[in-house]
Amino acid sequence: MTFFYHILSLLSTIIIIPVFTILSFFSKYKFKFLKHHFGFTPKIKKEEGKTLWFHALSLGEVKAATPILKKIHEKNLNLQIVVSVTTDSGYEGALLHLKIAENIFFHPLDCLPFTWLAQTRIQPDIYVVIDTGFWPGLIDQLHKQNTSIILLNGRISHRSASGYLKTGSIFRNMFQQFNLLCMQNNNSQQAMVDLGVNPEKIEVVSDPKFDSLELISDDDRKRLRQFYKLEKSIPVWVAGSTHAGEEEIILNAHQHLKKKHPNLVLILAPRRVERADEIAALLEKKSICYCRRSLLENTKPESVILLDTIGELASLYSLAQVVFIGHSLIEPGGGHSLIEPLSHGVAVLHGPHIENIDHVADEANKQRVAFTVRNSEEIEEKVDVLLKQKDYRRELASKAKSFINDQQGGAEKMAIMISKFLVS
Repeated sequence: MTFFYHILSLLSTIIIIPVFTILSFFSKYKFKFLKHHFGFTPKIKKEEGKTLWFHALSLGEVKAATPILKKIHEKNLNLQIVVSVTTDSGYEGALLHLKIAENIFFHPLDCLPFTWLAQTRIQPDIYVVIDTGFWPGLIDQLHKQNTSIILLNGRISHRSASGYLKTGSIFRNMFQQFNLLCMQNNNSQQAMVDLGVNPEKIEVVSDPKFDSLELISDDDRKRLRQFYKLEKSIPVWVAGSTHAGEEEIILNAHQHLKKKHPNLVLILAPRRVERADEIAALLEKKSICYCRRSLLENTKPESVILLDTIGELASLYSLAQVVFIGHSLIEPGGGHSLIEPLSHGVAVLHGPHIENIDHVADEANKQRVAFTVRNSEEIEEKVDVLLKQKDYRRELASKAKSFINDQQGGAEKMAIMISKFLVS
């Protein structure tokens, strides 16, 4: 099956090259580094140490990878680390957080000529991918070159596992070619076993995102409030990483909450800032006063602040009394990370469709620091209760921070596991 995948990818380059080139015009960096996608990655000079090629899809994966790579670098000073990404935000994040990397570039498209060229230019001794972003063609080539292949922070939902099984042998073969798979939870571990992976290759390790948290000081929080023109007495709730359809549900709840809490401000942060105009139109349709974050310096905050910029959401959670995490209210959903708001000691709400984060959400719900809400009425009810009960929020904050502390340590464990492959 993998053989036919390589043949198909080879033939498809005729279409992929012009189509991808056109699409790259709409990206901030992809056209500038177009040659990376076609295999012309930076050529790595082989020195005394070994070369680790680390791949992270986007910004979230880069942040999760940062403590792992730093610990690996500390343990292996002669190691050359090169990092590939898929998205613009991932590229910017890698430049900011992974200064230990020798090179940062865009991952080649998974077509035989591109991946073959890239791996001959890099010649990695070990290839590590975090979370998701599996490339069957490249994995197969690296496996045949006897390159060690490792998955970190792996997660496979029941839906994804079913999808992989339906694709024939290609993904089953790919996962079996990994030397080590560090999975987030027991369900993902079992999914790998069901896909035919040797159980001895699988380890369950806690999410490294718990180790990559950037805590905010009281002074930074004060400056953030001043910038957003939010006095300390003003109650704030944040709806983060929302997807299409969820904003209307959130705004319906907010309109009812305003009747009970007239000064309440909602910071509404869509997962994709490209949807800001669409959400602005919805706010206008509902006659809700709002201002865009990008225009905040020249205006005053309104009932809703629409976050239309990148990179601020994690710190903004620290201003909130309550946070709702999106991609969870409407099927199929999947959910986004609860870790950042919990690290600030903030009560977290999420919808019922959280297959991608259930390993964290289940435990957070058990410890009563996160709560499931299913519709606008339940959101309104829970936010209202939390806003009214300051002592309850203090109790939740203490429990949330303990929850975060208890989950830390995964990055160190993963770094030790990878280092064993580097000395073999």
